[in-house]
Amino acid sequence: MLFDKERLLSQFQDEEKIVLDKVLDKAEEALRTHKVAFTKFLNPHHLYLAQEMLDQVRDLKYLLYGAYQQAERQRLAVMPDYYIEDMVDSPLTLLDISGQFKFQDVSHRDFLGAILGTGIKREMVGDLVLYKEGCQAIIAPEIKDYLIYNLEQVHKIGVEVKEISFDRLQVEPQRIKKIKSTVASLRLDSVASSGFGTSRSKMSKIIEQGKVKVNWQVVEDPAYFLDEDDLLSIRGRCRVEIDEFRGKSRKDRIKLTLKRYL
Repeated sequence: MLFDKERLLSQFQDEEKIVLDKVLDKAEEALRTHKVAFTKFLNPHHLYLAQEMLDQVRDLKYLLYGAYQQAERQRLAVMPDYYIEDMVDSPLTLLDISGQFKFQDVSHRDFLGAILGTGIKREMVGDLVLYKEGCQAIIAPEIKDYLIYNLEQVHKIGVEVKEISFDRLQVEPQRIKKIKSTVASLRLDSVASSGFGTSRSKMSKIIEQGKVKVNWQVVEDPAYFLDEDDLLSIRGRCRVEIDEFRGKSRKDRIKLTLKRYL
């Protein structure tokens, strides 16, 4: 046995277990065949869990592919730890979907709905980057030709679909604001109120309403304790990451540096 699959999956349930079981299938394939194996696109929460899990597998390493630094949906390339990374071909293709959208507002949901409406599964589609004349879709290469020939319209507007190179990807650089703060503890309500600039009492209510995620998973307990590198997000707002601990103040408060992604 290459690794104890049952043990690695024992902490997960339902959808998480199904997705991560497939990730371990790819890890097993990579170690058995001594080749690279690719997962489907994973959402941020599943990606986080997959990395935590794969870090426990001996003789294995992995790379992330999302096409740009802040990509949310990414694929994992898993391979034996001796594999030369430069030999891995990118498992991504970029499609340009353009049309006469000057007088018609179209959203991410419209483009995604049109793509999935052709019969494509969500796991084959990465991030969608919208621009004035259309959308750039990061996809698995094996569905490229199918979409080019079958995606004909978005929101009742005819579209042209073609493959383009990744140097034409229209992504704006991520803007980051660093915040130096002190908190009484690493409770979620305390750190989040500092990072998002909201009172602690108001933040506690937002957390209890299920609007706050830690590492892409909803947490409804204001007293939940955080750790370095944890990523916080609130629906419809920016994200905040715990960048580093800087010791304690004279009043025994914890000094933090937070990164707010704008």
